[in-house]
Amino acid sequence: MNQSTTQVEGLPEFSRHITTHNAEGVAIFQTPNPDDLSAAAISCPAPPISTFPTWTNFPMSAFGLAYATPTIPADFDANADLDAYYQYLHHHPGITVKGGSVLRVVDMAPGAVSPMHRSASLDYGVVLEGEVDLELDSGEKRRLPRGDIFVQRGTAHQWTNPSESQPARLLLVHLDSKQVTMEGKGALPEFIA
Repeated sequence: MNQSTTQVEGLPEFSRHITTHNAEGVAIFQTPNPDDLSAAAISCPAPPISTFPTWTNFPMSAFGLAYATPTIPADFDANADLDAYYQYLHHHPGITVKGGSVLRVVDMAPGAVSPMHRSASLDYGVVLEGEVDLELDSGEKRRLPRGDIFVQRGTAHQWTNPSESQPARLLLVHLDSKQVTMEGKGALPEFIA
């Protein structure tokens, strides 16, 4: 279910600022200024896109869709990427968009644990708030504090917020990739355990 805010308590709300071009080719903001809620300030180019991402909330976590494109390279002609993103806001894509990109925020309540999973994607991420444990299917585990960066290359992994009292927030960029293939094993499948 898409909502306007995360249900994970204790994390700050944030704004997302998207740019575009006016008819003269000059850069302008696509999203309204959250600090100015006057009628003139909130008028922005179509399609209307809020300053705040939409969220899909689960019992102990939430996924905020910050942006997504259906293609790489992105197509800015006639705002094709904005039109596609507007549709994604109402029907969130999966972890990845085949042939495209996804920017999302993942909030985890204290003690939250994700299922072990693998996607055919290259994931760039940074821990924005709190800390998380990143465990691989080999059993290797690392604690990532605020500010740490991670790169997932089609590997099976699980996230845990080890804190009993503090939420965690991750920023992730998911890029479509080929499935990982191993000599003698073939393609490693995507899965969510």
